Amino acid sequence: MKGLMTRQSLYLGLIAALLVPAVHAQDVPAAADTGPSANWADTYATSQQDNSGGDAAAAPPRATYKEPALPRPDWVQSLIDDGVNIRASLVDQYAKNTTGGVYQGSHNVGQFYIGADLDLAKMWGWTGSTLHFTVYRDYGLSLNALVTGTYTKQQYIYKNPYTRWHLGLFSYEYKGLDDRLDIQVGRLGSTTYFGHLVVNCQFTSANTCGEPRMLVSETGLSLLPSATWGGNVKYKTTENTYVDMGAFEVNPTIQPSNGLNWGIEHATGYTVPVEFGWVKNDPRAEQYPFELKGGAYVSTAPLTDINLNTRGQPLGIKGGTAATDNHVRDGIYMMGDKVIWRPDPDSPRSFNVFGGWVQQLEQQEIMRQQIYAGFVMTGPFASRPYDTVGLNISEFELTSAERAFLAEERAKLGGSGWNARHQTAADLTYSYHIVKGLELMPSVQYIVHPDNSSIPKTPVLPKNLLVYAIGLRVDIGVLMGFKPAAAND
Repeated sequence: MKGLMTRQSLYLGLIAALLVPAVHAQDVPAAADTGPSANWADTYATSQQDNSGGDAAAAPPRATYKEPALPRPDWVQSLIDDGVNIRASLVDQYAKNTTGGVYQGSHNVGQFYIGADLDLAKMWGWTGSTLHFTVYRDYGLSLNALVTGTYTKQQYIYKNPYTRWHLGLFSYEYKGLDDRLDIQVGRLGSTTYFGHLVVNCQFTSANTCGEPRMLVSETGLSLLPSATWGGNVKYKTTENTYVDMGAFEVNPTIQPSNGLNWGIEHATGYTVPVEFGWVKNDPRAEQYPFELKGGAYVSTAPLTDINLNTRGQPLGIKGGTAATDNHVRDGIYMMGDKVIWRPDPDSPRSFNVFGGWVQQLEQQEIMRQQIYAGFVMTGPFASRPYDTVGLNISEFELTSAERAFLAEERAKLGGSGWNARHQTAADLTYSYHIVKGLELMPSVQYIVHPDNSSIPKTPVLPKNLLVYAIGLRVDIGVLMGFKPAAAND
């Protein structure tokens, strides 16, 4: 009873914290949604291309900066005019652990996808309607799963160990009420809609990209390409505030499949997230744009017990089959970012700070808490106004059950010692924009007191680790002249 009252108090406090500033929100148009690979420069560029969101007379003069891009062919413009926007992307990331962790070594991993957004208003006269679909192909091996052993990933693009073609996103979207209402239903990647900040994916690691690591792995939400049945409704309560809510199937058989079995016979439960946001990110109307978001989630799918087998014995010592845990997963989060330096409104150069907190309200997890903060500077050099340099630092708290399980496995194999309760992961990444749609991203990562949750069967108590990584991000659709992808993972 006490636990229930505590959770209710946390939920109410979160809602109050987000709704109070919303009451005072001014009716200034927000910039268009951008994907997790977008940065402040992309948001800036989008605002220059589309003045449809507000009163042009009231907006500051349109800036003259424009990121160098390849010319758009006539056939691409013809497709766009007909309502067809092609999306295609390749992300490749190489990472090497030089010291610490469970092992030292290197791996390369990547993902290719191709899909399209079909504007049904242009094609068939269905006002506000769009059809989305995406096919994925993952490849390569993950550093954290096979070398470092950590819970957090040194390569954010690692999402699926099964190297096969996979139909992921397949959905119908409707926008109405002057774009205040956005409804999407179908085969969805549920992490797409919650926990995103515009600056959080300017890094190579998965500490915050495209949402905090805990929201990806411990909420019952699914990460594309592992799309499940679901629906999501987002409603703008004012021009700058919104509420977003969804309901999504939990189905553990989707990840190794090709995505073509749409039956629900293997579903184990459902996840319901809700998010509130106060966002003023239009650089035409706001000198120092910002985002403030918070939410809660509940998932009914059963979990595999961290440290007990089916006989109620310690799993790390006695082995056997892990017990099933039927506790409801739930938790809350808050996050925000704000531009605090912007010397020239006609330039994308800026300094954006961000931070957030994710808190599980139950203990049946690997991690119980993530607190993170950092910055992204766009245009670190005047001659490179679209490059970014960023630093993120995340503090993770391991649950007591996970620490006990890892210590038991270690002792059984002749090792000793317990993992620290808290670990700190840092990522310093520079993004070099070669041309619009093509980025090279070198990264240095350091983890203090790393866990080994991804490689539990080892006598090693991991020491601090140092990783060098480099990523290549190729937005093939943008290079061809198509529009940037909407938010997806």
